[in-house]
Amino acid sequence: MNRKNLIWGLFFILTGTAVILNQTGLLGGVSVWSVIIALLLVPSIVTSVRHLNFWGIFFPLAIIVILFDDTLGIEKLTPWPVLGAALFLSIGFSFICPYRYRFTQNKWSSHSVDNPAWETSSTDGEYVKISTKCSGSIKYITSKTLKGVQIDCKCGGMEVYFDGAEIGGDSAEVIINAVCAGVELYVPKSWNVHIETDCILGAVDESGAKNSEKTGKTLVLKGRTKLSGVDVIYI
Repeated sequence: MNRKNLIWGLFFILTGTAVILNQTGLLGGVSVWSVIIALLLVPSIVTSVRHLNFWGIFFPLAIIVILFDDTLGIEKLTPWPVLGAALFLSIGFSFICPYRYRFTQNKWSSHSVDNPAWETSSTDGEYVKISTKCSGSIKYITSKTLKGVQIDCKCGGMEVYFDGAEIGGDSAEVIINAVCAGVELYVPKSWNVHIETDCILGAVDESGAKNSEKTGKTLVLKGRTKLSGVDVIYI
């Protein structure tokens, strides 16, 4: 049986049960919508526990606590104290257990941590590593044989231009590690962009006109964003 089908099947069964219990008054003062939202968050928590993704554990738990604060009798602790606790717990456990020591998803590239292939001193190597912290920066990738780019952006903003680059082979990977940040990727409109990024309280958006005549070159976005936004802008 497909795991996703099982999860969604259980979700709708439990949702239907919650609706019936709500109509019969057996849920007491609990809102049926609070129950539905909590059920939607459970799969995210389970997946996050498997991969030790602390942001995906504590923030959904905080939302569930806020939804049921009346029932739990902790109205004084919601919403900001609970959300603040979730933030600091996520940061603290992430420092104690860095990503490279956790069980990760297969789509996370092996280049993401401590790979000697990354070029940190220039933007024209096959593998390029760029980073910014608590600031804004603009980077221009000029490699003519690009295979991979690692972007680390924490509490800041970054613009990365790929219009002066050429992909070596059929595809190149861009591994994004963004925390409380905004990242803009300016990509040639003739490229294909395949998004595999894990987003936690964030999103990856595309804008700009794509060229219908693709070159066959593909830019694969991987990595993880937390409380961040990534914009892919075709130029």
